[in-house]
Amino acid sequence: MRIIDRYICRQVLSHALLGLAVFTFVFFVPQLVQLMDIVVRHSGAAWQIAELFFSTFPGVLSFTLPVAVLVGVLIGLGRMSADSELIAMNAAGMGLRRLLVPIGAVALVAFGLTLSMTLWLAPASLRNLRTLEDRLRTSQASFQVQPRVFDERFPRLVLYIQNVSAAATHWQGVFLAESDAGGGVSRLTLAEEAIVITDREQGKLELHLRNGSSHEFSVSDPDSYGISAFGERDFSVAVGAVGRKFAAAPPSNAELSFRALMKQNGPKWRDARVELHRRLAFPVACLVFALIALPLGSRPRRGGRSVGFLIALVLVCGYYIIFIVGAGLARDGSLPAWLGIWAANIATAIAGLALLPSVERMPGEGRLLQFVNAVADRSHWRPWQTRNSSAEAALSPESSGEQLRIRVPSRSSAATVASATESESEEYGGDADPRDRRSGERMLPRRRKRGGFPQFLDFYVLRNFFFYFVLLLVGFVLLFEAFTFFELLDDIARHRTDIIDVMNYFRFLACYLAYQLAPLACLIAALVTLGVMAKNNEIVAFKAAGISLYRIALPLLLAGLAVAASLIAFDAPYLPYANQRQDALRNIIKGRPALTYLQPRQQWILGAGSKVYNYQFFDPDRSLFGGLNVFELDPETFAVRRRVYAERAHWEPRQKAWILESGWVRDFQNNQVIRYVPFPVLELSELDEPPSYFNREVRQSYQMNWWALRQYIGDLSKAGFDVERLSVQLHKKIAFPLIAPIMILIAVPFSILVGTRGAVGGLALGIGLAIVYWAAAALFEAMGAVGQLPPIWAGWAPDAIFFFLGLYFFLKMPT
Repeated sequence: MRIIDRYICRQVLSHALLGLAVFTFVFFVPQLVQLMDIVVRHSGAAWQIAELFFSTFPGVLSFTLPVAVLVGVLIGLGRMSADSELIAMNAAGMGLRRLLVPIGAVALVAFGLTLSMTLWLAPASLRNLRTLEDRLRTSQASFQVQPRVFDERFPRLVLYIQNVSAAATHWQGVFLAESDAGGGVSRLTLAEEAIVITDREQGKLELHLRNGSSHEFSVSDPDSYGISAFGERDFSVAVGAVGRKFAAAPPSNAELSFRALMKQNGPKWRDARVELHRRLAFPVACLVFALIALPLGSRPRRGGRSVGFLIALVLVCGYYIIFIVGAGLARDGSLPAWLGIWAANIATAIAGLALLPSVERMPGEGRLLQFVNAVADRSHWRPWQTRNSSAEAALSPESSGEQLRIRVPSRSSAATVASATESESEEYGGDADPRDRRSGERMLPRRRKRGGFPQFLDFYVLRNFFFYFVLLLVGFVLLFEAFTFFELLDDIARHRTDIIDVMNYFRFLACYLAYQLAPLACLIAALVTLGVMAKNNEIVAFKAAGISLYRIALPLLLAGLAVAASLIAFDAPYLPYANQRQDALRNIIKGRPALTYLQPRQQWILGAGSKVYNYQFFDPDRSLFGGLNVFELDPETFAVRRRVYAERAHWEPRQKAWILESGWVRDFQNNQVIRYVPFPVLELSELDEPPSYFNREVRQSYQMNWWALRQYIGDLSKAGFDVERLSVQLHKKIAFPLIAPIMILIAVPFSILVGTRGAVGGLALGIGLAIVYWAAAALFEAMGAVGQLPPIWAGWAPDAIFFFLGLYFFLKMPT
């Protein structure tokens, strides 16, 4: 390969790797919290955790590799065109069609990598990921058991732990309730403490109980009651059954091998053919993206890399919109499977072939290319066209509507003029008019505070910042939604989901994604804005005019605070509703039963005074219990002091007490029954929890605003539920939006390090900083969820760390 070919390959490959890192990171962020939670809780080997991380990448890379080729060619050739390197190559006798050789080589390498991902690595990694999750779920069963939480994941068994050691091998206050076939409690085992041993091969937890008792009772024979005390006893809890539920589920088309898809001839053959063509169409997308990016990227235009990134986002969005529509028509049978999946590639290839002859033309030739260039170069939002002119206008006094008239002595030097101008600016706040050239009289100007706000500089910086912010945010949201659509394609086809439900799901999902990705867009937009200004020497011009970097950063910091306030305001009234709707629509797409958040069935609740309530039925409208059991425990020995059973119980609002019907009361002392009283009707004053205490909403933290989440945590903590994770989320409701101005605070000094790399350097640096932040935030959140950190530390630690780092570098930067 010739030297010039290697040079072009390096230019394209470097920007392609940057685009690959950007888009892969955007798709990987939502999985960081889950993976960090496993890292914090894991009891397996380090290689298992590493394998879990690597198993998530092939499916993402098969989607982002074609996008990386498009970004690499557009930005790489755009940079060479902006620096007149392509013109020099053409003047030296090298036709621009010769660019097909190095770019084709890069595209072929990407084609081979993507083909290996779609045909082999991605399906194998998905199967391996399911197996790893099952294995880690079994090995981490003791870590997943939370204190003061009724764990109902085990078949016909409810487990409650009063306290758990940090190593999760020593439990204190163990409550084990076994149910019969009818759902009633048949055996109750309590122990003061337990030693936990995980049997990974058998999929069990071996509990070595100490100082406890066992209670046996039959609903059909209330007079018969057995109780036995023990000093030590072994108890096995099967956890493999939970994992086998997942293993029993049929594999999706994405998990099937290429050969298995070829053999599909049953009722799902059409879905299999769509998946088959998808695995072949994505690798070919690398070639067609390179074909259309060559004529678009080689045209000389202002903006270089910035325009290249913008065109890449537009092309990617257009490609995947065509792909999504074609895939939907192919699954419905309206189009053949091959045509629906390959329509996007065919359309892109036709456009690339139509634009290819324009490579050898002079700029401005070709109507189609003129239209593309007009869209890219003549937009009203084009900060790249006002680089130097805006900087000069910002320094010009005429921009403020005032005239600068300087009387220059005939024999004075330029230094004398500069010093005179500087002294007048300092004395009169930068807006003074020195003596008139003709009259020699001094004009008294209007005094204005030096560095007032806002100025033309502020509008210039904010315009560029919000342009990049909106561009990045919209691009990230659209790309992530496209990736999510591919994940749900099988479910949409399998359950014949209405297209309106699918569109509404992505509409509500866009709200959630915009909230999550706004700080990332702020960080990169600030880095790109200041990086481009530094590259064009605008920062130097402002500093030479006496404007410090602190003053330049002021509008960006205020913009970050505005974004944070907008996120907090957006989270209060609308975002919880949007998250509930998108969860409900996702359940419809997945074929799951609709979840109710208003009247869930909570069969185990911890009451006041060490009481445990268990019931088979609860009607909140009539305040009626069915099959009610109440256990009063000794908080020191964790032994049963009293047990109350009633077939029915209803709330009497006048007496503010529960009226029990057809039941009995047993009192215990030293693990022996000392009193047994059956009753037809009974009122117990100690059962004073009202019906509203049992009528709780089961929600996720993102489905509530700050006030609702705070009240929800208070209600759950009173009922004995674990609220560690929810408490962390409560602090993150405020801490997460405030990371936007903190990210900008970090971006200001780091943008100076970008130097001459401009927008691409800012993008690369922003992705690196964002990876560090999101990994740290996910780690702290997981540590707070398991009680290794206080919730306030887990929620605010990432903000505090990055704030002090940003403040340190901000104050140390040369201004």
